Amino acid sequence: MAFQLPPRLLHVLGQVSRRSNAKAFAKAARDPMKAQRERLRAALECGRGTAYGKANGFDSVTGPADYARTVPLMTSADLAPWVDRQLAGESAVLTAEDPVYFVRTSGSTGTPKHVPITDAYREEFQKTVHVALSHLFRRYPRAFRGRALYFVGSRRVDEAPSGAGIGTMSGYNFTEMPPIVRAIYAWPYELFEVADLRTRSFLALWIACLRDVSLIAGIFPAPVVYLLRDLEARADELADALEAGALPTELELDAEQRAFFGAMLPPRPDIARRLRAALDGPVHGLARAAMPKLRLVYCWKNATAGVYIPELQRRLGPEVVVRDAIYSACEAWCSIPMGDEEPGGPLAVTSHYFELVPEARAEAVDDPKALAPEDFLTLDQVEDGQRYYIVPTTSGGLYRYWLGDVVEVAGFHERIPRIRFVRKGGAAANLAGEKLTEAHVNEAASRAFAAHGVDPTYFVVAPLDTPEGGVPGYALHLEGEADLAMVAAAMDDALRALSFDYDRLRGADQLAPLEPRPLATGTYDSIRSAKVAAGAAEAQLKIAHLQSAPL
Repeated sequence: MAFQLPPRLLHVLGQVSRRSNAKAFAKAARDPMKAQRERLRAALECGRGTAYGKANGFDSVTGPADYARTVPLMTSADLAPWVDRQLAGESAVLTAEDPVYFVRTSGSTGTPKHVPITDAYREEFQKTVHVALSHLFRRYPRAFRGRALYFVGSRRVDEAPSGAGIGTMSGYNFTEMPPIVRAIYAWPYELFEVADLRTRSFLALWIACLRDVSLIAGIFPAPVVYLLRDLEARADELADALEAGALPTELELDAEQRAFFGAMLPPRPDIARRLRAALDGPVHGLARAAMPKLRLVYCWKNATAGVYIPELQRRLGPEVVVRDAIYSACEAWCSIPMGDEEPGGPLAVTSHYFELVPEARAEAVDDPKALAPEDFLTLDQVEDGQRYYIVPTTSGGLYRYWLGDVVEVAGFHERIPRIRFVRKGGAAANLAGEKLTEAHVNEAASRAFAAHGVDPTYFVVAPLDTPEGGVPGYALHLEGEADLAMVAAAMDDALRALSFDYDRLRGADQLAPLEPRPLATGTYDSIRSAKVAAGAAEAQLKIAHLQSAPL
């Protein structure tokens, strides 16, 4: 077969290919505003002469100040009609080059939207990936000796009238890799075309056992946790399959899939014995038995994701480190984590152009488009410890795009602000003046779960359906084994400690105590299966832990 180079050599070749981008970023760290002006110039050049550029005065923009005064803020609603024209096949709408692909995403509101992907934008986000991986390789070389597990969504869930594909960012990225690069990854794309999630998970574990995995990469940590839970629950079944080298008849596969996977799963009684021997030991022994070379899991650690990190680390054991992944959305790839224990990383200044709006200023207006040009800061104007809404501009046709995310500056990498994701803007609820945010809920949940030894499968805090004249309050909806009343009480205490206004209103009996509400076993499996069946990338299923309406 072609491309049978050892994984370790493939990783070394990958590191060589990243060198120029890593050097450019190191140089930019000494003068980041020079790099930012260059990214702004490149984005404007992509849009000059287009319908959007002509409508918004691109020709008159000479620098950051002109840009903030001249070009309007772009929301997802503003973007949509321009993208509709691209989907229909019209050229020179947002960028001089036509999109090669469209990412479909539900975003935070659940309304489907489409983000255009151009070759120039793809080059931008690859810079972010290359620089981040360059740092990871140097800090954790043992993680780059085997193959990687990478969670992928569907490449093609629809087709635009123009003929361009529509699907997930991960599916597009993975299938666009040259075969020699894809050889680094343990899971074939065909795995993610298996519709039944239980069958897919079993095959994913089986292949992982066979492929000398040293690195797991995803976005959200929950799918990695679920995979490790499945390993514990199905270890006997997996050992039997490994020993026999035959696909169980109950797996939901069509004939073509059964032939494909059957050909790549030889008998491995040695691994089967290793798994069975680990069953009587600590839970992390199973991960070590299945993937003895695993050294690094690369996923989000902050905000909503942070709730799942303690269980993930416990299931992985002390020999595997968990490090924060790139803070990104399909619209922009914003940070470059460098393998630090603390979440976050410097702004991706050689990838996109960024403006930042102070959190308090943004939330003082009802509509972000009411903000004044002077409210938009460049990276040399931000302060350590302060929170900002991040506004990227990319070469994919998103100009001054209101991403709606709040980030916090957590120190500096030379002269580049180091940012960490805090929350989605609007991820808040306010029943009686408490102004509860998802950041409050995530931290309170982390404290309560740690105190009571809870590994949450799924949870959400949502307002109670309070009758007229009643005292408003929230419910903790939780799936998983726990003394729910005690967990809810502990979480209520934590919320009071974290939020002055929540504590004030609780103390005045203007807000009811957090009420426990159990969720049926399998609730999140149903949610997850439906989204994956619709083509979503499993590792991109971000779980919202605070709702502003009753569940």
